[in-house]
Amino acid sequence: MEGEQNEILDKAESVGLESQAISMSGPVDVRALVKLNKFIKENRIDVLCVHGYKATVMGWLCAKYSKIPVLAFSRGYTAENKKVAFYEWLDRLFLKKVDGIVSVSEGQRQKLASLSVYVEKSWVVHNAVVVPEQNKVQNDKAKQAIQCRFDIPPGVKIVVAAGRLSPEKGHRFLVDAVGLLKNKVDDIAFFFCGDGPCYTNLINQAKELGVNDKCHFPGFQHNIQEFFQAMDLMVLPSLTEGLPNVILEAFALAKPVVATAVGGVPELVIDKENGFLVEKERPDLLAEGILRSLNDMTRMQDMGKAGYRLVLSEFSFEKQSVKLEDIYRSLFKI
Repeated sequence: MEGEQNEILDKAESVGLESQAISMSGPVDVRALVKLNKFIKENRIDVLCVHGYKATVMGWLCAKYSKIPVLAFSRGYTAENKKVAFYEWLDRLFLKKVDGIVSVSEGQRQKLASLSVYVEKSWVVHNAVVVPEQNKVQNDKAKQAIQCRFDIPPGVKIVVAAGRLSPEKGHRFLVDAVGLLKNKVDDIAFFFCGDGPCYTNLINQAKELGVNDKCHFPGFQHNIQEFFQAMDLMVLPSLTEGLPNVILEAFALAKPVVATAVGGVPELVIDKENGFLVEKERPDLLAEGILRSLNDMTRMQDMGKAGYRLVLSEFSFEKQSVKLEDIYRSLFKI
């Protein structure tokens, strides 16, 4: 939005990329449409890339007028509520009209096909992640900081679930899994890093199950990397996903993952190699995967290293850039 703080625009400015914001007052804003058309003409834009339903609708209208191709990026759907479900339906309606779609995973591309979204040109380009050199000292310092901040004794294993606390993320099943584990293990602390409509319900659920001493809800974290460096294991209990960045970030720090086999997750987590895959909505299987991981620290470290090797070889920004450049070139021929 013009005149407002925007993390993406701030980042672009910090690395010297020219950027411009066009504010919108609703899903379709005529004034914004005029401004976007003017920007496209004045800057002789060759391809318009769109992300999300607002951009897809507005972008397609502008591109049709300017006669340039539209490339849409599809990252996944949540249907979190009726309003979001309507916007996602609108997105799919206009996705059928674009010149090409880039999905973040094969699972998302198949999801679009199951929803009758077909276009002539379709690609899969996975998300990418910066892979730092492994730093045990830094990880140990992060763990000590988290232990001090939340009064966690040394030796307690740290499990992190990171993401928006909304129904489709399945955190209620993870809290149930903690309930199943409460009489089996005492040395685990669970962190639900994020905020959202389920925040209060999850806290109440943990209290009802008698595991509120094991479950921590620190809210949205600007410095989520500290939790990732401190954790021994990441758990992703989602009911739907595109290609979750949190798994890439966990692997980039050589941390293993227990995750539900939804969306593009199986394209990242290889069962029993760099983590464990389980069925969604199965607290018993989540509990089993967590227990199997934490009961064998040597194997868990090996799985983390396998995840590290995977992102190092397959999920770099260099590889992503090459794929996207090839896609843009193919659109110039339209």
